[in-house]
Amino acid sequence: MAIFATLVLVVLDGAIANVALPSISTALDAYASDAVWVVTSYQLALVMGILPSATLGESLGHRKVYVAGLILFTLASILNAMAPSLPWLIAGRFLQGVGVAPLMALGSALLRFIYPTSRMSAIGWMSMVVALSSAFGPTVGAGILSVAPWPWLFAINVPIGLIALLTTGSLPKPAASDLALDAISIILNGEAFSALVIGAGQISVRSGL
Repeated sequence: MAIFATLVLVVLDGAIANVALPSISTALDAYASDAVWVVTSYQLALVMGILPSATLGESLGHRKVYVAGLILFTLASILNAMAPSLPWLIAGRFLQGVGVAPLMALGSALLRFIYPTSRMSAIGWMSMVVALSSAFGPTVGAGILSVAPWPWLFAINVPIGLIALLTTGSLPKPAASDLALDAISIILNGEAFSALVIGAGQISVRSGL
C-alpha cells in the first residue's frame, strides 16, 4: 500500500497538469505553446532518470533512493505552487520528474522483496494502479480547478507526500550491491533522451501537429 499510494500521487500529478495549461499560461502571462513545457519538462526528466535511478538503487539501496525521490518530489511541489513565472514552474516540474524517476524505477523492484515469487501478481496490481490513476488524472485536475486556482494542483501534493513519507518506514531494506556508477553512461543516457524528446517536439511544431 505504501508503494501504491506513492504511485497514485505521482501519476496523478503527471496527468492533472495537462488540463491546467490554459489556466497556467493565462495566469503567468505566457504563450500557450511555451506552457506545454510544464508537461514536457516533467516527462523529460522522468525518462532521463529511470535508468540511472535503477542503478543508484542497486548501488546505494532501493529504499534509500526511493525515499530520496519522494522527498525531492514533495519539495519540488512546494516550488511549483509558489512559482511566480513560467520558467520557474518549468524548472520545478523538471525537479519533480527527477524525483519521480526513482519512484517509478524502484517501486516494482521493492515489490520483489515484499511478495514471494509465487505471488508476483502484485506487479499486475501495480500496473492497474498506474493505469487508473492516469485515467482519472484529468478529472481530478478539473475538479481541483473548479474550486481553486492552479497552484493548488501542486500544493495538494505536499500533505499527501508527507503522509506517503511516513508509510515508507514499512518498506523493506534490500542490501546495497556497491555497484559502481558509470557516469559516462548516465550522461549519454540523459543526452539521448533529451535529444529525442526535444527533437520530436521541434518536428511537431514545424509540421503543425
